This record gives sequence, structure tokens and C-alpha cells, in this order.
Amino acid sequence: MAGSSLTFILHLFAFISGVHGKVSLKTPEEQIALCKPQTFKHLDTSLGVNVLSTEATPQTNYNTTSPASFINAFEGLDFCRVEIVYNPPNSAHEVRVEIWLPLTAHAWSGRYQATGGASFKTGLGSLYFGQAIHDGYVVSSTDGGNRGKDFFDLSWALKADKTIDWDLLHIAFTSSVAEQIIISRSVVAKYYGESPRYSYWQGCGQAGRQGYMLAQQYPHLLDGILANAPEIHFTDLTMGEFWPQLVMKEEGIWMSECQFNFFRHKALEACDMLDGVSDGIIYDPSICDFDPLHVVGKTYYCDGEESEVTMAMANIVRRIEEGPRTSMNTPIWYGFRPTISMDYVAATERHSSGTLTSKPSNQASSFIKHFLLKDPTANLTKLTNTDFFSLWTQAKTTFSWLWDSFNPDLHALKAANTKLLTFHGMEDAMNPWENIARYREHVERVMGGANTVDEYYRLFLAPGVGHCHGWWGPEPVDPLAVLVDWVEKGEKPETMEASMVNTDGELVTRDLCAWPGKAKYMGLGDAKRASSWSCEGGTERGEDHAFENQEQLAFGDSPAGRILGGLKERFEGMNLGLRIG
Repeated sequence: MAGSSLTFILHLFAFISGVHGKVSLKTPEEQIALCKPQTFKHLDTSLGVNVLSTEATPQTNYNTTSPASFINAFEGLDFCRVEIVYNPPNSAHEVRVEIWLPLTAHAWSGRYQATGGASFKTGLGSLYFGQAIHDGYVVSSTDGGNRGKDFFDLSWALKADKTIDWDLLHIAFTSSVAEQIIISRSVVAKYYGESPRYSYWQGCGQAGRQGYMLAQQYPHLLDGILANAPEIHFTDLTMGEFWPQLVMKEEGIWMSECQFNFFRHKALEACDMLDGVSDGIIYDPSICDFDPLHVVGKTYYCDGEESEVTMAMANIVRRIEEGPRTSMNTPIWYGFRPTISMDYVAATERHSSGTLTSKPSNQASSFIKHFLLKDPTANLTKLTNTDFFSLWTQAKTTFSWLWDSFNPDLHALKAANTKLLTFHGMEDAMNPWENIARYREHVERVMGGANTVDEYYRLFLAPGVGHCHGWWGPEPVDPLAVLVDWVEKGEKPETMEASMVNTDGELVTRDLCAWPGKAKYMGLGDAKRASSWSCEGGTERGEDHAFENQEQLAFGDSPAGRILGGLKERFEGMNLGLRIG
């Protein structure tokens, strides 16, 4: 009788654990007892890493905070916190990986989620861990050996003599991202007695670029990659962020955010109704032909004063939209449309006297000063057009190989049966959406066409959405769940649910369309409801199976890549010097 009772209890516990797709005979107490450093002493060291220290402590009834509106706070979380410090292969640098594991096997979904960083930061620590633990994921982050004090600090990548530490930079931007996955999966196996059933990546911006790097180089480590607003041309977009400042300098006027907003409202007046709905969102920017020059002489109100739009102001907006161009009017990179918020790339600083001065983006400023000019005190307002594009060429030839991730060859991703999912806001004020749309087209040409690529890589553009989240349009509700259903159930996403609350407090819903489809209002019903819209387009386009020019692959097929391949020789031949005061 006693034996039968024990068998029943074991079967019952196995059934309960099996609800999550796994069988564990450990009691919760036995599982929690494994949350100690000794459990993780002998991890998978096939990478050649040298583990320096291991910490493991149970956390119960833990509360997370909400430092931003798009990060949820959670209470009462139970997990095992593990920290691994190691030396990468053939390196003395120290890298930290932080891993949170649901405290009991019953609370674990069998899934693992790796996360990335932002700007120059390799990882964001436990910033997004609360949601992952709440949803039953094991979750990890790495600092990549990066000890920067904020997102834009680059001092960590410089040696004592102010030269670049290339070993550390490579670790931070590439190898440590893959190492955290292998180390974390080994930690999972030690704690639960089995590896994750499914492994995912989730991130946006720089973390989106990291996701594409993994898709191109290490797809076998993951089952699904959610990489949003990916900064795959990181060098170009960083340099491109300085373009609005150079334009204002050359036009001889520094514009305020209020003045830029006047142009934004005029652009919306001209183009908002092109989709049949007046909602402050332009669904197809390619058909908006707003000309800033048409509002010259119009009256605007800023800072309590009435003024007229000048030709210089209109030229600034026009040139920012056109994008970086050399003195020979050659396009280099994408511009920023008048409808986006200019308070980052075209920011200015108002002084007590009322005058405005340049305030370049932190990312562009830090990169140019520390890595290109090697002078943290450099006055960037002294840069000329020639100086700027010479620096751009220097940036591409020096850094693109390391921190750009634009290789369109996804054969390894396809072979690994790993799914790549991306959404990108079309009002992104840092990373123009055209960047990822063009990359997707390159992949189609290299990989055999749109329909073939759709089997493992899908892109969704989000009209009105800014960088990763927010601004004026409905943003994806749960894109990770969409990826999970694609990976685990084979449900190919044709649409992605999105929503927002408008300024009137009303819920607005929309279904984002899989690339190249576009949302179209059907002319009937409440335009605030997804049911009143449909997706148009999506047919396979023509194919071009290979790049003809290998240097094009080396530089990338962005506008900058196409031009800078030639400019490299031109600038080197001219032996230009920089005039920096």
C-alpha cells in the first residue's frame, strides 16, 4: 500500500511538472537547494572561457520597478539569481553574465530568453527581467566586459594611452553576446537537469543589431530571434545622427523644437488624409510629397512670439529629409522626414540670453570625439562638410567590420530552422525604417525571393511608432508571443496585433502587415478599430540572386556603402587633414 502511494505521488508530481512540457522528480525544496554556487562549478567550457567566480542566491517575493512606461513592474517574483564572471578565450578582460531562473521547475516554461543592450552598452542588466520571470522564462544579460557609466560612454573601450582596445571592443560587440547564450544554457541544464526546450533572443535598437548578428553568425544557438528596429548599419546611423547639426550650421541658423514641430504639423496637414483617415499618422510616407519650401513666409508661434518661416528654416528641413550629401550632392545615408520628432538628432540648447546652440546626439558626439578625433573636448561645430565626410569614411573603414550586421546571406539561419522576426517604427527618429526595408530586399535577392525568405524571416513596419516604442501610432502588443507561436506551433505571422491609447483616451487597434504589405482603410467602420483596415500588397518581387561587387558586400549596400567604397580611395588620395578647433 505504501509503495502504491509513493508511486501515485511520484506520478502526480511528474504530471504537474509535465504541464510545462518536462518531467522533474525534484520537490520544490530540493530544487531551491540547488540555487548555490557549487551547482554551477562545472559549466560547459567548450568555448575556452575561464570562469573566475560564480554567485547563486535564491530570491523570493522580489519586486521589480518600472523606470519607464513601457517596462512593467512586478511583485512577488521567485527566482534563482546566478552571476558568472569569466575571461573570454585568450583574453584577460572580465565579462559578467547575469541569469535569473524561475525558482522551481514547475514555474519554468522550458523556455530561455537572452537579451541585449542599447547604443554602446552591451547589455541592460536586469531591466527587462521581471516580465521574463513572470512569463516563465529563464532570462540572461551580459555586460560584455563593458563598464561604461551610461549608454553613450566610450571611455571603457580606450586603453590608458587613449588608443582603442580592439580586443575588448570585439568582446563587447560580438563574441560575448554568443557566449552568454552558451553559458546560460549550461546554467539551465545544471539547475533543472535539462536544457531549454526553446531558446529566444529579444531586443531592440542595438539589441536588434545584436539579434541580426546572431542570425547571421550564430543562428544554431537559438530557435527564434525577435530583433526590433535593428541598428544593422550602426556606423552609418551613428554618423547620420550628426547630419542635422551640420545642416543647421551650414544654413547659419539653429532651430528650436517648436520650429521643427511647425513643419511637422504642416507635413501632416498635407499628407495625413492620403490614407483616408485623419489620425496624425502617415501610413505610406513614400507618397507624401510635402515640400518645406511651400511654407516659407507662413506665420508660426513659438515661445510666445509670432514669426515667419524663413528660407533658411525650410532649407534645413528639406536637407535633413534628403539625408547626408557630400559637397558634390552625392547621397550617403537616409534622412529624417519632417513628421518625426527632431528633439534628438536636431536638438539645440537654449541659453539664458535666448540664443540657441548646437546639441548633437550623445551617440554621434561620443563616437566622433572619442573614436574618430580622439579628443573628448573637440568642438564639433568646427567641422566642415569635407571634414565630416572624411570622418565618415574613416568610421566605415575602421569600424564597420566589427559593429555592422548587414550581411544578407542568411543560409545558416535557414539551415538552422531559426525564425527571425522584426518590427520597426516608421517614425523612428534615430534609425530610419528604410534601413531595414532595404536590407530585407537584399536578403530576398540573395536568398531566392520574398516567398522563400518569408519562411524564416518576417518584417513588420509600424506606422507612427518611434524608436522601439511610443510616439503616435499603435505599437505591437506582444511580438514575442507572435514569435513563440511561429517557432513552436508553426503559425506564420501575416499580421501583428498593435494598439495604443490616443490623446482622447480611446483605444486604437491595428493589425500591422507583414512586409511588403501596407495597411489600407476600407472606407467603412470605425477607423480606430483594426477590423476597419486590411493589408494590401505582399506579392513576390523580382529576384537578383547575388551581389556583383564584393566591395559592395564589404561596405554594405546602403547609400553610404555604395558611395563610401569609392570615397575611400578618393579621400585617401587627397590626403585630407581635419580642421578642428
